[in-house]
Amino acid sequence: MLASFFKKSKPINFLIVSVFMTVYFAVANFYKLEQAFSWQFMAKKAGYLLLYILIMFILNFIVKRNEISKKNSFAILLFALFTSLLLPILKASEILIAGFFVLLALRKIISLSSGLEIKKKIFDASLWIAVASLFYPLSIFFLILPFVGIFYYATQDFKNFLIPFVAVICTYLLVTTGYLLVFNVIFPLSHFLIIPDLSIGIYKEAYVLIPLIISTLFTLISLFFFLREMQNTIRKRRAMLFLILLFFIIGLLIVVLSPHKTGAELLFPILAISMMGVIFLEQKGLKLIKEIVLATLILAVLIIPFMLW
Repeated sequence: MLASFFKKSKPINFLIVSVFMTVYFAVANFYKLEQAFSWQFMAKKAGYLLLYILIMFILNFIVKRNEISKKNSFAILLFALFTSLLLPILKASEILIAGFFVLLALRKIISLSSGLEIKKKIFDASLWIAVASLFYPLSIFFLILPFVGIFYYATQDFKNFLIPFVAVICTYLLVTTGYLLVFNVIFPLSHFLIIPDLSIGIYKEAYVLIPLIISTLFTLISLFFFLREMQNTIRKRRAMLFLILLFFIIGLLIVVLSPHKTGAELLFPILAISMMGVIFLEQKGLKLIKEIVLATLILAVLIIPFMLW
């Protein structure tokens, strides 16, 4: 029943998911609030909520525009469920902003397959990733994606491989100009000097560990069908799916290397899982299994955050 309802892409689906996301965003940000309310505080939170919902719409745009999925709402449902399971994500403004920009970059990289405005898209994608790294430095690892995109779609001009470097330099020069005007100092390169923290202390906490186990089990199921789809599909689509898989792997790398682990860094692999999981939920002949999986996820979201947060 759940799979059947979200199997179609209707405005009511987006409305339900948006309301759901709003409720959990409010729980994450206002439950046990330790600071006084103010108009500035509320305006800031409203802005982050808007950004959170906007990420959902961009995610949906990517899977629909590039025909990763059919006309359904599975991607936005999965994104809403997994981010609601891990409430620390909804409190991490810098990671939400970085996630927004890397998703914009992924959209540009996948669209290289059209063969149109290649250089502009490479520059834009690299620029968005550079901007994301200003908010969350480890996002810079996503610069691997434009180079892989060039390898797949734009190797005919070797100069294309130089464009990401130009975009990063332009970003740095613009930010440094702003810093000089406002603070009279150069933007410090030490911002990108990250000392990884390989400890997993936070992942032993129940409010992160249990959602992580649930997410991992779903990811393993989804990976099986996703990799099978990669193997059986046409070359053009295979390249696109590989970019999503690579996005997922880079997201995992960022989780491992994150210097201040809170659980919020899991947003990056979740973005990829939300797209990869669609392939599983579109499989034919698995109706009962899909219903059980979705029902389990929804039940977990309705119980776990309120029990453990």
